[in-house]
Amino acid sequence: MHMLDITIIVLYLVLMIVVGWVVAKLAARNPESYFLAGKSLPWWMIGIAHGSSGVDISGTMWFVMVLFVYGVKGVWLLWVWPLFNVIFRMMYLGTWVRRSNVLTGAEWMRTRFGHSRGAELAYISVVV
Repeated sequence: MHMLDITIIVLYLVLMIVVGWVVAKLAARNPESYFLAGKSLPWWMIGIAHGSSGVDISGTMWFVMVLFVYGVKGVWLLWVWPLFNVIFRMMYLGTWVRRSNVLTGAEWMRTRFGHSRGAELAYISVVV
């Protein structure tokens, strides 16, 4: 590697350490700062963060399965999940989370479903 490559890598690592340190300091104030960034983020940014966190291996596995089962025409089905993800999670969920005044997904389950047996199972599923 050239000196320029090493310099870029070192600067990147230093930047990541500084960002991590600053964010850790901000998050250490109280639980609200840790979970909700002190409620300083706009609703649309919360929605984007939540929407992007829904991209995982299960979605990729579903895409592959759809292509295997339906072939090339299955490409049209791949629009169903991203559209739901973008429209619902990114547009509405940020506002719901802000208005619900909860800190975690488990608290949201109790706020949304109450304390019945099914609600408790939903709560436990999020905790686990």
